[in-house]
This record gives sequence, structure tokens and C-alpha cells, in this order.
Amino acid sequence: MLHLARSSCLSQHSLTASRNVAAPLQCMFSSMALNELTYPEGDRKKKKRVGRGIGSGRGKTCGRGHKGKKARGGGTVALGFEGGQTPFWRRMPKRGFTKPNAKPLETLGLNKIENYIAMGRLDPVGTGPNGTITMKDLLDADVLNSIKHGVKLVASDKIGGQWKLEGGRGYKFAYPVNLEVSRVSKQAAEAVEKAGGSVVAAHYNRLNLRTLLKPHKFESGMMPRRARPPPKMREYYTQFENRGYLSLEIQLQQQLKKLGVDNIDVTK
Repeated sequence: MLHLARSSCLSQHSLTASRNVAAPLQCMFSSMALNELTYPEGDRKKKKRVGRGIGSGRGKTCGRGHKGKKARGGGTVALGFEGGQTPFWRRMPKRGFTKPNAKPLETLGLNKIENYIAMGRLDPVGTGPNGTITMKDLLDADVLNSIKHGVKLVASDKIGGQWKLEGGRGYKFAYPVNLEVSRVSKQAAEAVEKAGGSVVAAHYNRLNLRTLLKPHKFESGMMPRRARPPPKMREYYTQFENRGYLSLEIQLQQQLKKLGVDNIDVTK
């Protein structure tokens, strides 16, 4: 009996203690209800109520004033409108123009070609004649995303924040490759030739460029003939300084390569 009485006293004591602990928690959460949840003060802006009498401050005309375009529903003034006077954008004079027949070329640096060859993504021996890397090879290797009018080869950009120079005189190219592009800068041509390669600037109109880049679009034996450059561009491609494919030095160089002779300087 003593054991039972002692156990009952302990149970009553524990029940009383648990109630004492739960009492403040119950008081804490008793004030919370779903219908009493609100946004913090200042979080929501009150709706503007108009047309509620003179004393509201927005009665009758609802704060829009009398008549006019802005007083009507949906009445907004166009951007740049200055009430009928000559707007600012028309008072300013015109400057320059946009060339309607412009044909911008994709700019390609030698450092990008060098990096792609080092990564193994571009084969230094191209699919063109005499292992020439053509614009199709550059497009297939994702060196360029797209080619619309042609490619211009320029000297390298910055590599790692420093110019990669050879004695401070120009860019040092590491691979002896043969390249064919639309235009080439003087520094880029010298860098490729110092490495033992060659570069040729060849003209491609839109149809010939499509034939080069997407030959599968044409039936076999139905390839269009190579177009000559227009008169304005003919002078550029006939000069060896620009490495034009119509210059006598480049044509002689290509014929010697077909015969297997590479060590003859055609410029002398």
C-alpha cells in the first residue's frame, strides 16, 4: 500500500509539473489564429479611393482636373511628346549614317587558332588543297559560331593579361599552318609566315561562301563557278601585301606547292 501511495504521489507531482510547463506555452500560442494573420505595417499600400465626395479630397474629377487628354480613361502622352513643339530628338542634328550595303567580317585572332590547335579541337592539316585550313574547317571546329560574309584574320589579342611578343616586334605564332580567309592583317600574315606557314586572302560572295560552308546543300556536279571579286575589291586581292589570291606571288607559290617545292621565296 505504501508503494502504491508513493507512486500515485509521484504521478500527481509529475502531472502538476508538466501542467506548469505547458501553461505558459499554451498562453503563448493561444493568441495565434489563421484569421488574425496580417501583413507587417507598411507592407501593403492602401487602394486609392476616388469619387467619394468633396471632403475626401478626390471627389468629382478624382484628382485629374477638368477635361484634357490626361483626364480621360487611358489618356497617356507618348514618350518624347512636348506639347506640340518640336521635340528634343528632332531638334538635334543628324550625325553619321549606317551603310546599307555593309558586309561586316567575322574577326578571328591568331591566339584563338593556336588555342584550338593545342586543345586538339582544330586539325592543323585542313581539308583544303595542300592541307589548307579553310573557313569551313574553322566553322566545323566551332572556332567561329557563324560566318555570314567572311573572316578577317588579325594579330592576337591579349593572352593572360600580357602580350605574347617575339622580341617586342610582333605576335609569335607556334604552328606552321596554311590558312585561307577573306582578309588578313599585315601583322597576322607576318606571324604565320615566321612560323613556317602561309595565309591567303580569297574572295567569296554569298553563293560561293554557301558552297564552301554547306556543300551538302548542292547536288554533285552542280556546284556554281567561283565568282570574281567586284571591281572595287579587285585591287585588294591582286596585291601581295594583302596576300591576295590573285597576286602573281601567291599563284606562283600555290603552283610550287603542287609540285612539292616549299622552300623557295617567291617575293625575290
